[in-house]
Amino acid sequence: MAVAGKCAVCKETVPHQKMRPHILAHFKGRKDADALLVKVTAHDEAVHWLYARVGKRAKLSDLDDLLRSTWVDCCGHLSSFRGANVTYNMMPDDMGPGDAKTMNVSAIKALAKHRSLKYEYDFGTPTILFASLSGPCSGAKMKRPVEIVARNIDVPFDCSACGKEGAATQVCTSCMWADKGCLLCDECVGKHKHGKDQDPVDDDYFLPVVNSPRMGMCGYTG
Repeated sequence: MAVAGKCAVCKETVPHQKMRPHILAHFKGRKDADALLVKVTAHDEAVHWLYARVGKRAKLSDLDDLLRSTWVDCCGHLSSFRGANVTYNMMPDDMGPGDAKTMNVSAIKALAKHRSLKYEYDFGTPTILFASLSGPCSGAKMKRPVEIVARNIDVPFDCSACGKEGAATQVCTSCMWADKGCLLCDECVGKHKHGKDQDPVDDDYFLPVVNSPRMGMCGYTG
């Protein structure tokens, strides 16, 4: 079942499938439909998702900034958006072959053209997101070029070791990459072992459980 979300307008917790009409209802009857409602999801789209208003002055770099600050930025890695036959990169020096542009372009025009954009942060250990157009929206009272209007609530994860429900606080990055049980509660972290020697795991292997699709990757701590 998809994770519910919290509306930033009224602070109400709303089921995932009802969030889009709920958000649009806040702007019902307004004639200034000069923004776009955009949904951003991860590969586990039922868990990590958000809706954002993208204003008429917003550039793709503004959407990049929002995704970085909300979900992915750990070490200042490069990022890009990808549409049909074109890549939008951070800087001109990163443009590469002829189908590339910078992110210094209108976000509304790019989203209207492609309908959906693939976003990639960190080309070494990438986090992949998808930004899709959800329709026109009022840009009234926007304080920033791009603003979150809803986001999935925190997801409680069970401990992989003892099974305690919703108790996981740490991710063992070694076990994550090995496709082993990697989510641990505070008690099990101190007893966690892996590998041939079965020695206790060094603290450097652990990262916190956070509300982000980049959880457990690189140096991400939320």
